[in-house]
Amino acid sequence: MVPRGLWAGVSMAVGLVVGAGLVEDYHWLEDDGSRRHVDLGTFVDTGGDPAALPGGRWVTGDVCDEEVPCIQAVRSDALTVYRFADRDDAVALARSFAGDAYLSGWIVVRFEPGALTAAERVSFASDLDCINVGVAEGGLEC
Repeated sequence: MVPRGLWAGVSMAVGLVVGAGLVEDYHWLEDDGSRRHVDLGTFVDTGGDPAALPGGRWVTGDVCDEEVPCIQAVRSDALTVYRFADRDDAVALARSFAGDAYLSGWIVVRFEPGALTAAERVSFASDLDCINVGVAEGGLEC
């Protein structure tokens, strides 16, 4: 017969492991910093940052409103990048742009028609997906 105290100890250990796993899962789902908290300020062209978009400028006040509830937006001649607090809003905007958009978590990129080649679009999207991550969605190593 197994002592009653042993079962209590095993149960407590299992409970702690399961509880820690649930806390970690919640933390991962709630605070996905790799996509949710990317600051679009890195794309603003201040004259010396190679990561910036050529001609990239803040347009948050011009494009973010009740219809497009973004929290940041940067525009260049080739594309506009939007960041949202709610991923569902990002998905809705990306769908509205159809084939001229790319969705990366809470960020939407709208490519200006004819401004970039298909290869340039893929390159920008790949670079975006690699910000703050070691491995992007789909297993791409950054």
